[in-house]
Amino acid sequence: MASQKRPSKSKNKSKSAPNKSKPVAKKKSPAKSSPKSKAAKALPKKTSAKSAPAQKVKAKSKPAGKASRSTKGLSRNFLQDLAQAVKDAVLPAIISLKGREIVGTAQSGDATFELDRIAEKALLNFLNNAKMPVAYYSEDAGYTTFTSNQPTHLLVVDPIDGTRAAKNAFEGCVVAVCSTQVIERPTVKDLDNGLVMEIMGNRTFYAERGGGAKMYVNGHSKKIKLSDKTSLDELTWSMTVPARPAELIFPTAAKLIDISSLKGGFFICNSTSFSLTRLLSSQLDACIDIANRYYRDIPDIVVDDFINAGRGNILGLCPYDFAAALLIAQEAGCIVTDAYGKSLDDVLLLDSSHTNYQSIIAAANPKLHKMLLEYFTATIKHVEAVRKKVSAAR
Repeated sequence: MASQKRPSKSKNKSKSAPNKSKPVAKKKSPAKSSPKSKAAKALPKKTSAKSAPAQKVKAKSKPAGKASRSTKGLSRNFLQDLAQAVKDAVLPAIISLKGREIVGTAQSGDATFELDRIAEKALLNFLNNAKMPVAYYSEDAGYTTFTSNQPTHLLVVDPIDGTRAAKNAFEGCVVAVCSTQVIERPTVKDLDNGLVMEIMGNRTFYAERGGGAKMYVNGHSKKIKLSDKTSLDELTWSMTVPARPAELIFPTAAKLIDISSLKGGFFICNSTSFSLTRLLSSQLDACIDIANRYYRDIPDIVVDDFINAGRGNILGLCPYDFAAALLIAQEAGCIVTDAYGKSLDDVLLLDSSHTNYQSIIAAANPKLHKMLLEYFTATIKHVEAVRKKVSAAR
């Protein structure tokens, strides 16, 4: 989860992907946060209803096809060993309820807990010892490389996705890692493979682009069976809540919560990667994160809501929060789009600025996705109309 602070008068420059033709520095130190100034300067350009309509989506069961590669991708074993190293480092602290202290602030503006620091250290140690031509990108470290030569592979890593669950020893936390080649401005569709490993559980999810998805329990392959449920009153689903304005997202979801919470189930999400992979384990039928649509549609009206929810920062769903799990879910046959019904294939992987924050509507089958997209489109438009009317009356 990432954020955008209110910027200073000089505009912040987003961190871009490395240029392939230029050598990469041994290590890039995290950029310092810029001071706060007026919130109006943090606003993205408005997205009008005409420019970003809710589309009738012809749902895809597969992500974009695999691009031709000059270099073989990183192996599943490498990604699994990396995730296992992080899990082994943080699990003892999680079980003993240690590592809950806030020890700093990430580049994004999100709180950094001691658990995050333990996980990041384990990741660094693993990659240093691996001596592979890789670079990696994460929330806390930004872009980092481990070779004096130009790296050939790029890892996008969230060492703990769901730190708030982890620090309280709840199961909703995972290690999420995906890889691509080092290219200029890599996007989601450039990913070669991805892996999500439960920290508190024994499941691992893996996918290669164009090769389908797999689920392992204690190292043994298990069949994936996606839900075919289309009844909203029996819907089992989750919604992302941390630093999303409750006064926006809960009125939007209220009717669906009432419809589904008795015969189905509604759950609060603290990890997008955890929730997306629950579609493969048949624990969820759908997962939702719709807050960013409000920020794109009516930024000048809702900016204070977001700053208040983020305790001074505007937080959002960044690519490293969902990239690995998105590929896995799509390769399994799930339907995953943003809250407008648009594909996430062209999302830049290394851009954590507020203009690249995303929204998600994910479902285990096309019919359910269509129903959810129609529901949230209608309710978001209604809430926005009310907020516009109130704002105009002030």
